Amino acid sequence: MDAMDTLNKEKVELLEQIAKAAKEGRSDIVLSASEKLGKVEILINRYNQIVTDIESLQGKTGDSGAIETAKAIQERPTILHTDIKSAREYGREIRETFLKKLTGIGIELQQAKGETIYKTRSGEKVGIAVATERQSDRWFLGLPVGGFDHAVLLCKREGDEVIEIRLPKAFFSKYGTDMSQSKGQLKFNVSRRGNVYVVQVPKTDGVNPLTFSSDYSFLY
Repeated sequence: MDAMDTLNKEKVELLEQIAKAAKEGRSDIVLSASEKLGKVEILINRYNQIVTDIESLQGKTGDSGAIETAKAIQERPTILHTDIKSAREYGREIRETFLKKLTGIGIELQQAKGETIYKTRSGEKVGIAVATERQSDRWFLGLPVGGFDHAVLLCKREGDEVIEIRLPKAFFSKYGTDMSQSKGQLKFNVSRRGNVYVVQVPKTDGVNPLTFSSDYSFLY
């Protein structure tokens, strides 16, 4: 069993542990396992990035590599020129997948307003925004100003990987007034620096969201 298999096995076991503990009302186990799950997901992302970097360093060789590269180039304009309706449908699918994942670990969010605002069991509002990688290693998202307490930014990379940027209300208490706003939307600018994803906030060098939350505990 290689490293990725081990990580995926650990992730499945943790999800099952969290779901069981949630049903039994064992919040202590839920929080502990959720923290471990966050660390496992970070390791999975790092592993995937290392593989990508190695492939980039070595370059594509052989006919199969040339065909794969040509296919990627051919398909990319379709992503970049997606019409509004398709983009919304695509975002809805990513958001629904995330919500199902939460349900699997005992977190039920109720739709509160439109397709982006949900409520936790405690009544707090969560904004869930989705964006694709329109620029390399950059994602631009928006949520209604004053419409949420917490936020989850789902940033889809080239391929199937979706990066979760989890921002509890403590993040907005510290940086909310410094963030850009436009047309009633609070703007989020997410970028990747090596293996770290940061939220660009004016007057900072970029904020690592993991300093505010490494799990889903704020969504209960």
